Amino acid sequence: MKKLYITDLDGTLLHSDATLSEYEIAKIKEFCEKGILFSVATARSMITGGQVLKGVTLSAPAILMNGVFVYNFEENKVIKYCEIQNEPYRRVLKIFEKHSLHPNVFSFDGEKLSIQCTGIDTPAMQWFFDTRKVMLDGRFYIVNSLEKLPHNQSPVYFNLYAPRDLLLPVAEELENLSGINFAFYPDQYTDGWLLEVFADTASKANAVNFLKEYMNAEETVAFGDNLNDIPMLSVADRSVAVSNAVPQVKEIADIIIGENNEDSVVKFIAKENGIKI
Repeated sequence: MKKLYITDLDGTLLHSDATLSEYEIAKIKEFCEKGILFSVATARSMITGGQVLKGVTLSAPAILMNGVFVYNFEENKVIKYCEIQNEPYRRVLKIFEKHSLHPNVFSFDGEKLSIQCTGIDTPAMQWFFDTRKVMLDGRFYIVNSLEKLPHNQSPVYFNLYAPRDLLLPVAEELENLSGINFAFYPDQYTDGWLLEVFADTASKANAVNFLKEYMNAEETVAFGDNLNDIPMLSVADRSVAVSNAVPQVKEIADIIIGENNEDSVVKFIAKENGIKI
């Protein structure tokens, strides 16, 4: 049976310092050499995803930004992406404005990502701005208004790092908004939470189903740890939670393995395929 193994990155495949071990890198290389379909599904973009996967060859396209993009890292090629339509985009902006919050808006021109925002609300958002501005070669702009994006730029994604109590009222209003999906979950690396908004056609679940057909796989095996992984785990043929996963993920998982810092994902795949651990 042709299986597609697809894993979340932060808190699942990556160690707690956001790195891969040499052991993991070697095993992933071995998977590819043996024709095992292996890839990732993450909230990271092609920029930050590419950084943590440097030196790693994936044997299937990656799912990025919670399903906004399906991306081939080997060819630097976008296979598909989902943009937010005009009316939902404007309504999301109004909800953030109502709560005096300043999200980042990611836009895509068919080749490159850009980010715009009208202000910085938290230290985490300042860190995000400082690091991503460098990574994006300056394509991170502070602007006066997000009503109109630059020519040829389509909105694909909002994000905002902040304390949970600041973001919760926004998330509650987004529940009733058509045309969008969102993810709301604790951040791996700070005490805050992350709110991400994207088109209703985008989700890790939809992207996993697309990738299963695209790769002609007969079975999907998904690995995760956080709330934004639940849609993917719910549609996978088999769902696997690392032991450090949040309780809600463990509750729906078919299998629970060791924690992320123990290289548990690659050990599971190796054992299942008769590869020496």
